[in-house]
Amino acid sequence: MAIKIGTDIVFMKRYVELVNNDTFIEKILTSNEMEILSNITHPQKRLEFVCGRYAAKEAYSKARGTGIGEITFHDVEILRNSLGAPTCDKAEVSISHDGDYAIAMVLVYE
Repeated sequence: MAIKIGTDIVFMKRYVELVNNDTFIEKILTSNEMEILSNITHPQKRLEFVCGRYAAKEAYSKARGTGIGEITFHDVEILRNSLGAPTCDKAEVSISHDGDYAIAMVLVYE
């Protein structure tokens, strides 16, 4: 079994306006992820959620060696476990936010 790693970092200030753009959100998030987002009211937390998911999906595509294109944003769904941590049935996912940045690391087992 091979373990593949992907990582991505997002400068969140680039996404401040896009977080409230339904077209962008529908492109990036699955319906289950949008449901989670609909329950987040604080603007900074919404930004962190969207940017974290964006980074994680980019990281997943990098771990798979394809980048976004062959794999779409909807091919990867990142939900929350009972403790609120990100979880994905296709990979191990870690998302972190600090200041203006969101970063994600993904491990894929093949």
